[in-house]
Amino acid sequence: MKDATNAQRAMWMVLITSLAAPFFVSLMCLGLALGRPATNFLMPEAVGPLGEFAVDVFAWSALPATVAALGLTPFVLQHGSYTWLQAAVAGVLAFMAGAIIFPFPVQAALPFLAFLAGLVAIGMRAMLVSGGILLENPKA
Repeated sequence: MKDATNAQRAMWMVLITSLAAPFFVSLMCLGLALGRPATNFLMPEAVGPLGEFAVDVFAWSALPATVAALGLTPFVLQHGSYTWLQAAVAGVLAFMAGAIIFPFPVQAALPFLAFLAGLVAIGMRAMLVSGGILLENPKA
């Protein structure tokens, strides 16, 4: 996508992040659920069937992923990319906004899960850069 405009980059970044980030988060939470009792403090007492749990996590994380992507859109429109630090901040802030809007059952897990949200946002940036959607180094 060397010939792509920044508007096209922003559109693809929002679309891919809105779908792929919840998928990766759902896989991570499924791994945490399978790792019980070591991760007992992170997951609710009754997780239920793992497939249903993964779908619930996907649905819950769709809003924060979209909010993070929309928050990063001005940087992509202006510079063609964003830094890893901007990605991490957007991921953490969007997760916390989601936790405020949709109350989270395990309050003790919020700091760790917010950290994971930042890591997912950094990973999404790396994936978008390697896929040629975003530029490697944002233009100053």
